Parts: sequence; structure tokens; C-alpha cells
Amino acid sequence: MTRYPKRKQSVTGSKQTALVFLVLVIPAWTLSHMAHAGNLSASTWHLCEPLPYSPMVAAPTRQPDSENISTELIADEGESRQSNTFTLRGSVTIQRADELLEGDEANYKSDTEWAEMHGNVRLRRGPVVVEGTDAEFDLANDRGRIDNPGFFLLDRHARGNASTIYLESKDVSRLSHAMYTTCNPGDEAWALRSSNVKLDRGSGIGSASNATLWFKGVPFFYFPYITFPISDERKSGFLIPSFGTSDVSGTDISIPFYWNIAPNYDATITPRYMSKRGLQTQTEFRYLMSHSEGKLDYEYLPDDDVYGADRKLTAIQHRTTFSQRWDAEIQASEVSDGEYFRDLENNLSLASITHLERRADLNYVSNNVTFLGRAQGYQTVDETIPEASRPYQLLPQLRLGAAYLPQGFGVGFTFEGEITDFERDNSVTGNRLDMAPTLSLPYETIATFLNPKLTVRHTRYQLDNAAGEALDTPDRTLPVFSLDSGVFLERDLSLASKSYIQTLEPRLFYLYAPERDQSSIPLFDTGTRDFSFAELFRDNRFTGADRVGDANQLSIGLTTRYIEKDSGAERLRASIGQIAYFEDRNVTLSGGSTATLPNSDFVAEMSAYMGGGWTTNADWQWNHHVGETEKGNLSLQYQPAVGKVVNLSYRFRDNSLQQSDFSFLWPLHRRWRAVGRWNYSIRDEQNLEWLAGLEYESCCWRFSVVKRSVIDDLGTRMNQSFFAELELKGLSSLGRRVEDMLENGILGYSR
Repeated sequence: MTRYPKRKQSVTGSKQTALVFLVLVIPAWTLSHMAHAGNLSASTWHLCEPLPYSPMVAAPTRQPDSENISTELIADEGESRQSNTFTLRGSVTIQRADELLEGDEANYKSDTEWAEMHGNVRLRRGPVVVEGTDAEFDLANDRGRIDNPGFFLLDRHARGNASTIYLESKDVSRLSHAMYTTCNPGDEAWALRSSNVKLDRGSGIGSASNATLWFKGVPFFYFPYITFPISDERKSGFLIPSFGTSDVSGTDISIPFYWNIAPNYDATITPRYMSKRGLQTQTEFRYLMSHSEGKLDYEYLPDDDVYGADRKLTAIQHRTTFSQRWDAEIQASEVSDGEYFRDLENNLSLASITHLERRADLNYVSNNVTFLGRAQGYQTVDETIPEASRPYQLLPQLRLGAAYLPQGFGVGFTFEGEITDFERDNSVTGNRLDMAPTLSLPYETIATFLNPKLTVRHTRYQLDNAAGEALDTPDRTLPVFSLDSGVFLERDLSLASKSYIQTLEPRLFYLYAPERDQSSIPLFDTGTRDFSFAELFRDNRFTGADRVGDANQLSIGLTTRYIEKDSGAERLRASIGQIAYFEDRNVTLSGGSTATLPNSDFVAEMSAYMGGGWTTNADWQWNHHVGETEKGNLSLQYQPAVGKVVNLSYRFRDNSLQQSDFSFLWPLHRRWRAVGRWNYSIRDEQNLEWLAGLEYESCCWRFSVVKRSVIDDLGTRMNQSFFAELELKGLSSLGRRVEDMLENGILGYSR
């Protein structure tokens, strides 16, 4: 008999140990059959106490040689009665590959690779730690048992226990009377319990019988039998249902079913019951191929009890990549009626949709050349819009762009051209050829730039259904000349004991385009640009190609910036400018009048970061001829830290719009936060939207409750909704996606 104190013994074997099954125990629960797995950020557990073990003490990860794996034995005291039998006592450690087994006492047989552990048994593998009272392992046959185990998954702040863990084979293991939670030790605010769990690593599927989800000591869901994925593979099954209530639909309950059709195909089928309307079916089908991906959506509500007819929505999104330079994209959607989104979607932006796009694109992109082939149409959702005001269909549009810019002081060349066929019922239709080659001679220094540019714009039409004596083939050719110039001046400046660089950037932009009679040219896709500081330096005041504005004008702009020397951060940017007109502007849209004023409105914009979490943005248009503000926007945000934000904004436009918008997210306590928004029309003395809610967050669960009121698209009544969401961290959530709604409604919202 041989005794040895704290000495390491190596035993070589031919098989890797079967203890790898323990890594799968925790992910099996966290993935769950009810939800897709997702990575949890460190901030998810910011309210949690550290688990008993730091990830740093986990067994070191090794890449063992599968043909020659050694087992190392360490103990305070040990004896060997035979050459292949070892008895170890005191701080026993058995390490094999990246697995570490510890206990008070152990017996190990090297010839059969059998190990028996007693007292304070602990297994470590990567971020997984398992404790038990006793354990047996038949390493040669991948079988084993751990009694009274408790386990920890350190990187997910997860833990649990079972009466026994059995290894039945290399791939199959069972847990008897198992519990799993992500709450702090000593706290089981929520827990998932099952009398029997089977994990089959070979198939990637787990199953559990008599499974119950508990919350605050109350059984929340019961499943006589469930299956779930224990790998990255998705698994078919029911997802967590959602609950809500609203004035337009009543009680709203959705129970999604996820169907994992194939590794690259899946579908989500959601029966949605609305007490006032009936049962709607929502279907989403997704696919992923080697060069293509896409999604198909279909919603159907038979015989809406309120609307009195069938309702449906169909939508497709598809993208194919043919090569590094060529790709294609399809987006199209259609609804059964103009009130679909207002009735069945409780979202202000969706309720305001007037047109649904149907588009197919073919794209080519290289270093110097771009090409777009497009077919585009629309469904007019707002049926009150007259046909003459609805958008044209592009069947098709072909666009070509090319750019060859000089490397030094040389001539640059760009080209933009398109051929488009415009179609619309009961309207003038036809083809349009538009070409715009451009020559430029840019010159730049560190403090100045000068860029003369000459464009020749040629547009020709082939029209059908032209009214009266209008030409069937009108055309237009004219030159457009611009000269853009600027200077960058700077100086050092000290304010409040901080050093800044202040810049002064005057800019002059001269534009000349001769007048051409364009009254015989229809308006297919052309409108007037919204006036802003950026518009001072554009070469056409119209959008689209149906009008080229006559111009003989000089834009004058001035920008100043305050840049912090130490960080390089821009703390303030302010700009102001105006256009001086040397001639009247005679080219207008249909029915427009000649513009005779000698100069434009003043336009200004400003953005400032004032420190301490304060930021402000503003833009302003001042009509000095009448001494009135045409439009203005002002926003102020206070965000001293993540999870703290207050927003206040004001919008004004002539006499058509005057709105205020106030929103906030603010902690009331370490675990409580308040959220709110109030969007108000001052002009109409009417609420547009308001919401108020509370959020509670603990280490392992979060609860949100929000009351929301949104005006309908007719502006006649407020639709009331109530949302509640319970999230069990590391498992899933119950309810609507309150987080998405708050992110859209509160600028700077973050959990």
C-alpha cells in the first residue's frame, strides 16, 4: 500500500469524460420551448447579487487530444492498494480535460475509469458549477449520477437544483424533481419546476413532464408534457401569449405558435381573439437560402363583427444577392380596406398610413457606376384621396449614375439619367427620358474650397392622354451653373476654464438656370422642396425631373462651431442663411404664381450639447417681409445617465400646426421607474397622444404597466389601450412588447 501527500497522479485513457452533459442542463431551461434564445447583456443582471462562484474559478478550458486524455488526481492524502485503484481523502481534485471534480473523499479505478465521490462534491466546467452530496461516474461508458445537486450557470446568473441527475449515455441525461431560476440565492420570485426532465443532446431536444412555472409562489402555467430545444436549433411549440385591451377591439388575446419547418424555414401562426371583432389569424413565414432571404405575412379576420366584412393583409419582403455587385429586392403589401390599420393596429404611425408601396428593385453598384431597375406601385389606403392626387405607378424606371472625380486639381465628371414609364388611371401617362451630365472643377485647400459646376439637363417625354392641345412629345434642355465656395476660419477660445476652438465658416453659393417654358410638361413625381438651411445650397428648388427652377441667385450662409480641444467633441453648431434673388422666379407648379420677392426667408438651425446631460436642437424660418415665423422646431433633452431622460419639444408651422410634446423616463427608486408622454395640439386644443406607466425591476424579473390614449386618424375620438408586460429574465416575457412602444414614444428610452 502506497500513501502520498498532495501529489499529482496522471492516468491516460482513450475516451473523453462524459461530464459535458452538465453544460446543457441550464441552457435547456433558458431556451424554453416558448421563446427563441437570445443573448443577455451584462446590464440585465445589474440588480443581482453575485453568485457564490466567480467565473474566474471555473475549471480552465482545455483542448484535449482525443487519442490521449490524461486524468490528474490531487488530494491531501491518498493510498493505492493496487496499481489501478486509488483512495483519496481531503481536498480531493480529479481533473480530466476541461472538467474539474472536487470532494472530500474519492475512490478511482483507472482500468475501468470509474470514480466515486463523497462529501461536498463539486463539478466545474466552464461557467457551470454543480454541487452535490455524492456522485458516481462510469467514465468509460459515459454513465453517472449526482445526488442532491445544485447547479449554477455563472454567465447567465442562473441556478437550480434537483434530487438526482442521471447520465444514461453520452447524449442522454435525466433530472429528477428539477428547479430552475435566475433569481438571487434565497429568492425564488419565479421558478420552473418539473418532476422529470430528459435531455437528448444527440437530437438537440429536451422534454419535461409535470412542468409548472411559478411566480411569487403561485403556479402561473402548467404543462403536463412539454418539449424544448437544448441546442441552438429552434423547436416548434407555443410561444408566450400576449394580453391587452383597447376601445377599438376590446379584450385582445394572442397565442402564437412557432413552427420550425426546416433549418432555413420557419413560421409563426398566431390566433388573435378580439372580443369586439372576432378571431383573426396572423401568419408569418420566413426563409433563408444561400443567396436569398425573405418574409411573407398574411392576416385574415373573417366577418369583422364591427366592420361587417372580411379583413385581410398580405405582405412580402424578399432580397436576393446575385454577386458582389448585383442584388434584387421586393417589398409589397396590400390590405382589404382603408380602415384596416386604424381598426386593427393600435399605433398612431400605422393608423396614419395613406399609401402602401409595392416595389421590385434590381441594383448594381461598382466603384464608379450605379444602376437601378425599378417597378413601383401603390395601394391608396386613404380612399378619400382623389385619383388625381394619387401617386403614379413606375412601370418601370431605369436609372443610371456614374461618377469620375479628380484626385487633384482636375475636371470631375458625373452623370445621372433615367427612363421612366408613368401609369395612372384617368390621367395623362407616358415615358420620360431625363439626362444630367455634369462637369466640375473642384479646388480645395486646408482653409478654403471652390467648386464650379456645369450641368446640362435634358428631359424628353412621350405622352398619352394629353389634354387639349398639349404636345405629345414635349422636351426641355437647359444648362444649370453653380459656384460653391467657402472659407474655414478658427480661433482659440476659453470659456468657463475650458479650451475651445471656435470656427467661422462663411459660404457663398451662386446658382444660375435660365427660364424655360415648362407648362406643357405634366407633373409625374415633382413637388416643392421644404425650405431649410440645407436647401440654400441645392441646384433645383423642385423635387423630381418635371420642373427645373429658373434661378439667378446667391445663397449666403454662415456657420460657427465650438469644438472642445481636449476631447474634440462639437459642443455647439449654429447656422443662418438667406437667398438673394436677382430675377423673378417664373417656373412654378401647375397654377402657381411668379415669385417676385428679392430675397428668401431667413433660415437658421442650432444644435448644442451644454454638458451635464443637457442637449438642445432648433430650426427656424423667419419671413422678414411680414415679420412672422413661418415654421420652427425646438427640442430640449436632459439625460444625465442611462435610464434617466426628460424631453420637451415644440413644433410650429404657419397656421396649420402648433404642437407640444413632453416625455420622460425617470427612476423613483432603485427598482421603480415612471414613464410618460403627452403630445398636445395647441392649435386644436386637443390631445394627440398620452401615456403613463410604471416599471418595476428586480434581479430576475421586470413588470411594466402602461395606459395609453391615441387620437384616431379622423381626429374625432381618443382610443384607449392598456398594456401590461411581465418579463422573467433568462426565460421569456408575458404580454405585449411594451418596451418597443416606449422606445418609439420616448426619445432616449432605454432599459
